[in-house]
Amino acid sequence: MALKPWYKVVTPREDLREGRPLDASEFAVHLDQVRDGRAPGDYQEPERFFERTYMTQNLKGLAAEVIRRLSGEKTETSAVFNMATQFGGCNFTLVPVPGKKSP
Repeated sequence: MALKPWYKVVTPREDLREGRPLDASEFAVHLDQVRDGRAPGDYQEPERFFERTYMTQNLKGLAAEVIRRLSGEKTETSAVFNMATQFGGCNFTLVPVPGKKSP
């Protein structure tokens, strides 16, 4: 079975369809800015973040494990995660993880 062309499987975001230039800085999230409420809206507003994020099986699994751990469960969870991603995806992966704001 042949793979379908990507344009028949997904619809690019509006900015891409309209040919607007990409701002590379939007892909370089700073976790301290997310924590402090200074990051762009795409990282501050969960609905917008998840609209623009493809949830891979690994990302779904990590999110589920983090939620279990934060809920106090200690089975099928880890207190430490060894993250190895391409293109700086570690920070991006941590955006959905709630964190305590520093005083």
